[in-house]
Amino acid sequence: MHGLQGREMEQLFLLMTDTLPVGVAVLDLDLRLLFINRRHAELNRVPITEQLGHPIRDYLPQVADIIEPKMRFVLETGIPLVGQEIRGNGPGNEDDKLFRLASYYPRRDDSGNICGILALIQDASIDSVEAQLAEESKQRLLQVLDNLFAFVGVLDMDGTLLECNRAPLEAAGITVDDVRGKKLWDTYWWSHDPELAQQLKEAINRCRNGETVRYDVHAKMINDSRMWVDFMLAPLRDEAGKVTHLIPSGIDISKRHDSEAALHQSEDRYRSVIESSDDAIITKSLEGIITGWNPAAERLLGYSAKEALGKPITMLFPAALLGEEQHLLRRISNGERIPPFDTVRIHKAGHFVDVSITISPLRDRNGKVIGACKLAHDIGSKKRQWAALEQALEEKTALLHEVHHRVKNNLQIVSSLLKLQARQAPEEVARVLGESQSRIRAMALVHQLLYDSEMMSEIELSEFINRLIALTVASHDTTKLGIKLHYSGPDKSIFMSAHRMIPLGLVINELVLNAIKHAFPADWLAERSPLQARIDIRLQEISDDKLHLQVADNGRGLSSEFNWDAAKGLGTQLIPMFVAQLHGELETTSTNAGSCFTIAISPKRKGIA
Repeated sequence: MHGLQGREMEQLFLLMTDTLPVGVAVLDLDLRLLFINRRHAELNRVPITEQLGHPIRDYLPQVADIIEPKMRFVLETGIPLVGQEIRGNGPGNEDDKLFRLASYYPRRDDSGNICGILALIQDASIDSVEAQLAEESKQRLLQVLDNLFAFVGVLDMDGTLLECNRAPLEAAGITVDDVRGKKLWDTYWWSHDPELAQQLKEAINRCRNGETVRYDVHAKMINDSRMWVDFMLAPLRDEAGKVTHLIPSGIDISKRHDSEAALHQSEDRYRSVIESSDDAIITKSLEGIITGWNPAAERLLGYSAKEALGKPITMLFPAALLGEEQHLLRRISNGERIPPFDTVRIHKAGHFVDVSITISPLRDRNGKVIGACKLAHDIGSKKRQWAALEQALEEKTALLHEVHHRVKNNLQIVSSLLKLQARQAPEEVARVLGESQSRIRAMALVHQLLYDSEMMSEIELSEFINRLIALTVASHDTTKLGIKLHYSGPDKSIFMSAHRMIPLGLVINELVLNAIKHAFPADWLAERSPLQARIDIRLQEISDDKLHLQVADNGRGLSSEFNWDAAKGLGTQLIPMFVAQLHGELETTSTNAGSCFTIAISPKRKGIA
């Protein structure tokens, strides 16, 4: 307020204080009145012109002896006096009593010296205060009631509506004149349902006798809509305790009612799921006390819900597994979910039950862990089924071993018979019988390897080829012929199904036998002495689904007229047929430095169908 002159300051002060409900006065050191606001003048009941410039004794002589000592004390000590009671006669007759609450504060000039008094005065007379408080209370109550979205009204003793607040009128689209003077059960809100009207009549009769009645009702609102209301009817009594009026009230609980209905529906669904579950569902507290037990738990463990609820969960544990429960509770308390695990529990009858259990923490609305929920699934039948399957598998494995063993033995018998027959046959026939014997040995080797292996459907390629080469060397005495057989394969194991292994073995057998018979004639070797006759069998992994099997020799090579389609020898005719059975591709190359036969095939790896 810098820049305002004294007169301007006085006018501004006057404007500000005149709006206050408290009396304000300014006095000098001689206790002469320098300023007084309108409220203070009203409290003193003396015109302002008769007070300004005058000491207190001139316009309030009746209470001057009370006021002046208090003001002198403030001027002399600089200590304010707050909430001082001022009682005495007013400026009128003796019945005019004053009761004021006054506070006196020292005024100081720019140098800090006391230059007067600031007085704040309030009317404290009982009648004035009570009247003001009552009026203010009434206005506040009416304002609150009118702004409440609730039904609040007043009924006569016979149920006639005398007053009601605004909110339910607006919600129903009606005015107070539409309902005032009517019986409550005949008013718009309740007239849609005769049973409800009768219920209200009975409630009013009970309330007249001093009883408070409360229940939920379905009230009618605007456009014939409905609202769920928490309705209460209470008696209003006078000071003697007599019921004089009835007070109906109601609160909109539509959302709560809908939420409760949804909650009940959800609980019903949850209960239905729990009760119809084939798995045992058991809940427990963090202390290990059973708090929930569904019918499946009774079927699995024998105890009824009545027998199980409130009992320690450890009654289901074998003695050797009691430590398991403490460990589980610690993990659940930390909010962990326990993945499924297989364990054993005790049936009411005393026998063990094999179960698979999953445990999850139970939390309250604040997310705090308050217990655990266990799902127990009976795996006894599954374990019995697995045991039966394992037994059947063992039996079938033993049977397959026996089959392969017998097939191998039968093939060896056939091979032996051919060998015996060859001893008595002419040379050319004996040669043919020997070739047939080699083919039978190749097939027998497949069954021998299957019999020796734990795997009943696949054979490791390198092991098979090495064993086949060894049989060829032994039966044809390649060392005596001066021919060396050599195999090279990949570092890792490669598997092929048994039914494909037989044509593969026969292909290798035919290619090696052809090389032994035709690639190294004696006159050709004599010309190239000391050349070492050699047959190489190589297995290469080109990709995950492609193998190259090569049979190569360093012999004289094929004739320029060689053609697989025109071949007349049995072995030469069998090779393309076996390659076709393998769904492979055959590539042939030949020079005067030898021949090479490459077969491209796809393996069947272990674990891949």
